[in-house]
Amino acid sequence: MKNFNIETLIYHFGLDHLEVYGTFKDESLFDKLDFDNSNYSELDDFKFTKNEVPKFKYKIIFTKWDYSLFAYYKWIPKGDKQPVATKDYITVYSTAFKLLEYEEILWFLEWHLKLKHCRRFDICIDLRIDIDELLSKYFDTYKTWRDYRKWTKTETRYFWEMKNSLNKRQLIRVYNKIQDILQKKKISLYQNYLVEKHITRVELEIRPELAKVRNYYDVFDNTLLIWIFKNYLYKYSKIFDSIEWEKITLYKAKNIMLDSEEYQSLYYKNYRKLIFIGHAKTIYNMWFCPVRVLIWEWYIQDKTKYLLWAENIADLHNLEKEARNKAKDDKYFRETLEETINNLYKYGKV
Repeated sequence: MKNFNIETLIYHFGLDHLEVYGTFKDESLFDKLDFDNSNYSELDDFKFTKNEVPKFKYKIIFTKWDYSLFAYYKWIPKGDKQPVATKDYITVYSTAFKLLEYEEILWFLEWHLKLKHCRRFDICIDLRIDIDELLSKYFDTYKTWRDYRKWTKTETRYFWEMKNSLNKRQLIRVYNKIQDILQKKKISLYQNYLVEKHITRVELEIRPELAKVRNYYDVFDNTLLIWIFKNYLYKYSKIFDSIEWEKITLYKAKNIMLDSEEYQSLYYKNYRKLIFIGHAKTIYNMWFCPVRVLIWEWYIQDKTKYLLWAENIADLHNLEKEARNKAKDDKYFRETLEETINNLYKYGKV
């Protein structure tokens, strides 16, 4: 164990599930929909449907590429006696973290919702190792745990109590990820996993009592996530010792006093950058150049004008138009060629 290097086994690490309290900015989008999955509308590149769910007014499911990526829960207040903080929240499913970048998810959340603190978030690490070997050699089981087995093979082991009523802080799951993919019929989504001999997932679920101390934006930082992950796994396994970390706990949030100007500087540096990149990606994917848009609106410094020769904006516009048309032609040719080759393989021609 002393010389064991977990990094040689890591297949994937990151967020796997997220729930954030927040209210949709324009709920009128949902008023015209009935509770019928065949009745849908569209927002950005997502289709959304309205669904009935216990204890909530409705649940809006956002799908893309036939996968459910987000779900918005509209809370029903109990009575009109006292004003109570809203319990509306948005869920980001594991499929969203599989198919979208962090920046794309953040852009969707921040553009469409007024967000608050986290309700829950899950951190996962996938390892190229058999689950029984991992549990028998590298995990201590001197505290509460429970196994779910098939024949003599462990499928899932839970550490701490599973029920929210008994454990409101955190839960660790260790399970056979390949078996999970097959059981949930997510083969098309995880084809790359199925070529591996073993994939065991170690998953840390941070529940409301601890999740609420973190702003939603914080949990998109993988460095912070590995610190949290190691802190709460440490008492059960030393397998992650080779990864550098800073001891961190969610039990008590630290109050840091900052000068207002310094705070504003950090806010714009860390928060606005991702929003800006998200908008730029959207513009770029529509075949426009985000740089050209900024220049056209004259949001450009003199030094930058000099570097880009941006005085001749008309020429720049024509060049960008030609490049966009060429990119469209290349994309069409590439996709058509790829489809043709795939069909040849499909029908046994090659």
